[in-house]
Amino acid sequence: ARLGQGGAFSTESVKSAVLMFGYVAAGRLVQTDCQQVTESQFAFVVPDIDSVNHIVIFLTGAVPLPDAYGAALYLGWPGPETTWQYLGFIANEKPSAIFKLGRARPRESVATPFGAATFAPHASAAQLGISLEPLQQIVQMTPVSHSIPSAHDSFGLLAAKMLENFSEFAASFAVTQAQMVPMPNESFIPVGVLNQWAARFETRLREDPNFWKS
Repeated sequence: ARLGQGGAFSTESVKSAVLMFGYVAAGRLVQTDCQQVTESQFAFVVPDIDSVNHIVIFLTGAVPLPDAYGAALYLGWPGPETTWQYLGFIANEKPSAIFKLGRARPRESVATPFGAATFAPHASAAQLGISLEPLQQIVQMTPVSHSIPSAHDSFGLLAAKMLENFSEFAASFAVTQAQMVPMPNESFIPVGVLNQWAARFETRLREDPNFWKS
């Protein structure tokens, strides 16, 4: 794709521009049904936004972005008036990005190229706005603080999954006292003790993801 005079897409590239983008919400199928708002602005509808924790937005690779341009990404929360947040951006050199969505909806809306436009057909659906803008301009913009998953989030998720996997693995070997046979060279730990340890570890991890460093 290339831009014509005035920063607009050339006529022959307008139809192919909607093939640029896709998104996937955690636990859902990939979506590429992008709506074209203007020659340089596009939108997706994200149904049931309150059940979405993380969202990945990406370039499909079918059509590259114009040189020196990036795609600024905005999320429009549903309500009496759409409340917009700036999430971040993607570019040819950074073709995908994952964002963590906050539980609390924003009280104030940022200025966006989409204004009061509404593309969502349902009250529970959000709008994912994509605007092609010069990269020099985009890199100066500040995304909402919670949109980029932190290292603490990633470590906490890994630790929780490890605990779950270990507990299930250990429990698969559990036997009742009546089923036990003498094994002089083996030591036995009650499953209840493991469950208590896992619960205590998970609680401490939620309170302080760095507690294990001390």
